[in-house]
Amino acid sequence: MTADLNYRNGMSLGWRLCFILSLFATIPRLIFAWPSLFHQSDIGSGILDICIQFIISFEFAWIFVYICLHYTYEMPSWFNRQNAWVQLFLLLVLFLGINEILFQLKLALDDDNSDIVIFRVVYYLYHVLLLLAILGFRNFLLTTQENHRIGLENEQLKREQLKAQLEALRNQLNPHFLFNALNILNISISTNPDLAQRIVLDLSDILRYNLKVQNQSLILLTDELAAAKAYLDLYKARFGEKMAFEFIDTETSKQWYIIPLSLQILIENAIKHNVISSHQVLMIEVRLIETEKQVMVMNTVNKKLNSPGTGIGLQNLDKRYKIQTGQKPSLVADEQQFTVKVPLIEAP
Repeated sequence: MTADLNYRNGMSLGWRLCFILSLFATIPRLIFAWPSLFHQSDIGSGILDICIQFIISFEFAWIFVYICLHYTYEMPSWFNRQNAWVQLFLLLVLFLGINEILFQLKLALDDDNSDIVIFRVVYYLYHVLLLLAILGFRNFLLTTQENHRIGLENEQLKREQLKAQLEALRNQLNPHFLFNALNILNISISTNPDLAQRIVLDLSDILRYNLKVQNQSLILLTDELAAAKAYLDLYKARFGEKMAFEFIDTETSKQWYIIPLSLQILIENAIKHNVISSHQVLMIEVRLIETEKQVMVMNTVNKKLNSPGTGIGLQNLDKRYKIQTGQKPSLVADEQQFTVKVPLIEAP
C-alpha cells in the first residue's frame, strides 16, 4: 500500500514536472521563431507549430518520467538490477532514438530547412537539458523513497524494542514473579540468611539492569550475561534441584555487544514453556561461541501440554535483530533440546 501511494504521488508530481519542462523546452523555439511569427501570412500555422512543439516535448518528457516512476516504484526487474552506468547508457540510447525520430518528424513537417544546423544544435541542447532534469527527478524520487524506507524501519525498530522491553519487564515484575521472589526471601531469612541476601542482591541487579537498558539499542555482552546470571539465580532459588544452569566459555576479553534483554527473553521462554519437576529437571546452558560470533542458549525440552508455542518474546527478538543488524537468531528444536543462537555485534 505504501509503495502504491508513493507511486501515485510520484505520478502527480511527474505530470506537473512534464508541464514545466515542456514550457521550458518550447521557449527556445518561441524565441527562434518570434521575429517572423507575426509577419507570416498565416499566423495560425506559426502558433500551431509552437503548440506542436509543446506537445512533442510533453510526450517526450512523459515517456522518461513514466519509465523512471515505473522502475523506481513498481518493478524489481532486470533494469533495476543493473548498475547506475548501465541504466544511464540504456536511457541515453532510448533518448537519442526517440529524439532522432521526433527531429526527423519535425523536418518532414517543416518546409523551411535553411537553418537546419543551428536548429539541430538548439534542438538537441534543450532536450539534453530536459533529459538531465528528468534524471535528476528520478534521483530525487529514489532518495525520497530510501529516506522514507529508513524512517519506517527506524520507527518499526523503536516499536519492537519497546515491545520486547515491556514483555521482559512484565515477565519479571508481574505479581507472580515478585510473589515467588518475596516468598522465597521470607522463608530464607530465618532458614538461610545467606540465600536471602543473594536473592535481594539478584533482584536489585535485575531491576537496575532493566532501568539501565530501557533507552539503549545495544548493551555489552558482559552486562547482559551478568543480568542473565542474576535472573537464573532467582529461579534456581525457587526451583532448587529441579532446575540447573551452566555458563560455558563466557569469559572474553573482546567487547561484544548484544541487543538488551536477549538472553533474558530466551531464559524466560525456556522456563515458561517446560515442565519443571524432580523427575523432569530443566537444564539451561549459556555458551559463548566467539568463532561464530554468537551466543547460544540451550535448554532441555519437557514441554507443557498447554504450552501456547514459542511466544511473542522470541518473535519480537527475531524482528529486532533483523531490523537492527540484518541478521536473525537461528533456532534448532527437537524432542530433547531447544537451541537458539543469537548474533553478536562488534563494537559499534
